[in-house]
Amino acid sequence: MKRRTMKGIVSVIAAGMLMGVTVQAADNSLVVANTGNSIKAAMVVLASEMGYYEEEGLDVTFENVTDLNAGLTAIDLGKADILPLGVIPSVTFISQGSDFVIFGGTIAEGSQAVVTEDNQDTIHEMKDFAGKTISCVRPETGHMIAENLIREAGVSMDTVNFVEMDGFQSVIEAVSKGTADVGFVNSGFGQVAEQQGLKVALNVGDFVPDAVCCRQTTSKRVIEEKRDALVKFQIANLRAMKLKQEDRETTIEKLMEFSGQSEEYVEYCIYADVMKITMDPAKNRIQDFYEIMAANGDIPEDSKWNLKEAVDPSIYEEALNVMMEREPEETLWQELREDFEENNQ
Repeated sequence: MKRRTMKGIVSVIAAGMLMGVTVQAADNSLVVANTGNSIKAAMVVLASEMGYYEEEGLDVTFENVTDLNAGLTAIDLGKADILPLGVIPSVTFISQGSDFVIFGGTIAEGSQAVVTEDNQDTIHEMKDFAGKTISCVRPETGHMIAENLIREAGVSMDTVNFVEMDGFQSVIEAVSKGTADVGFVNSGFGQVAEQQGLKVALNVGDFVPDAVCCRQTTSKRVIEEKRDALVKFQIANLRAMKLKQEDRETTIEKLMEFSGQSEEYVEYCIYADVMKITMDPAKNRIQDFYEIMAANGDIPEDSKWNLKEAVDPSIYEEALNVMMEREPEETLWQELREDFEENNQ
């Protein structure tokens, strides 16, 4: 039986070659760009550490990149398939005509405004930013969302000074030294700021629930060539989300091993509910963020943005459907399905 089956396969391949058809096995290899040992893309890391990618039939490797722009460049050059970090560069390049596609989520919210202890009672609302110098990092969404909210609060933007720094630690130092009145941080740096004597004045998520933060970006070419692999990638990530919900100890342990970070830091990032884990691309919220960037003057006037081409929620939806078929009684999948309907219609 085995011999006849193999002979049949060989015959099909030979027939395909005679007809000029190239017969290829499915490409289940994916390269994910990540900045060193960062756990901001926590579910991607956790899925890898738990072996979920292999179990779903994938060969996933990580490519170290220096920053988000380098990650997108790696995708453009065919050196990487996925960047699970950032959204500002993705939206920017897509609006300039690049063929990048946002197909999944990573985290929502996460942005915090930090101040010195002496100033902790001076900022509660967006109108309180009037006359303030604000330190921030360019690829962080919180300060862009806040800029729009400050303007909508009726504050004259001539009185507000945003100063871009080279990293979140520099933001913290600027606030500590008094060269900035307030700073926006992300990725667990709210905890770092507090350890260095600062206070969290507010969370951007309190003003904009589920505010867009890091998303998963690929390219149209990768979707055409590896769509099935991308679906399997999301299936593994959803399994990691379930593990995160059910097994706190293993989740923290695995992320500590990967990152070299302390238990306290990992627990804050994953369970403090400042950064909200999500695999949902949230097409509607990405459109909202695009409009915020446009209102802030961060989108070119000749923008090529087209939401239908910029965001593809179908890959995540298919992965979620698979998990619902596997575990029809699992409430997590039912909740995520409800969120998907709200976020992507």
